[in-house]
Amino acid sequence: MSQLFVGRLPRDTQSSELERIFEKYGKMSRCDVKRGVNSCYGFVEFAETKDAEDAIKQCDGMTVQGERIVVEMATGAAKRRNDSSCFRCGTEGKYSRCGVAWL
Repeated sequence: MSQLFVGRLPRDTQSSELERIFEKYGKMSRCDVKRGVNSCYGFVEFAETKDAEDAIKQCDGMTVQGERIVVEMATGAAKRRNDSSCFRCGTEGKYSRCGVAWL
């Protein structure tokens, strides 16, 4: 599986819109939109690496609602919903902010 990072998304982007953009490149196993304080970004995971590479070639720099998006291979491992480890250090029982337990 290959996971893509999709950055610079417009703030009101929904997962369904991201799915419509990327579904033509192959079978997806994940498509999520995340919102930060001043940003909106997403992750798309393809079953096949070739599909992810094709999506990068076609979608990097694409305009979505007037914004040029960035599409690249994600650098970290996918965080699963049932994973109870810190996304920074991997310690069990923490969910965020390395050094602070959020139990």
